[in-house]
Amino acid sequence: MNKFFTNDNQLLEWVGAAENIRKDFGINKALGYLIGEKFYSIIKLIYCCQKLITSIEEQRKKPNYHPIQEEGVGENKSVINLDEIYEEQLKRIEIARDVLIEFANLTKKSFKQREIKKYFDSNPRFGLFGHTLSEKEHEFLVEKGAVEHSLETELEDAFIYGEMRNYLLSEPGHQL
Repeated sequence: MNKFFTNDNQLLEWVGAAENIRKDFGINKALGYLIGEKFYSIIKLIYCCQKLITSIEEQRKKPNYHPIQEEGVGENKSVINLDEIYEEQLKRIEIARDVLIEFANLTKKSFKQREIKKYFDSNPRFGLFGHTLSEKEHEFLVEKGAVEHSLETELEDAFIYGEMRNYLLSEPGHQL
């Protein structure tokens, strides 16, 4: 597998941390950390890569498409190659999907299917703050603009929720 993490044991450490969280704070906090934060972040990365790929594909359709472009202003200008970025994002998605399969298998070895299903059925919040903030604290951060909450983010999370369920509640080898 190509390098995704700088730490080769990252997935095992996350699963181990979740097992410790379960002992100290219960199953919901443990799965909130492992699935709602860590697993979610990898699928969110894939989603963002797919959006970038789609954006580049739209630009490629234009008759005046030029893959080499300048970004920035003044001394902060840099040259980018959209075709290289496109290929890098495709590879990143491929590697991330392999990581997700391994991550899902490790998660399913440490937590029972019924525990994972119950977590999903609880309609959890996702992301870094999803399992750590109370409803009131989360609403406060949304109100102040510290956490984005829009129709677009709701649709993204619905898509990601479906992807997470596919990886974690399907039989091995049946992931997307």
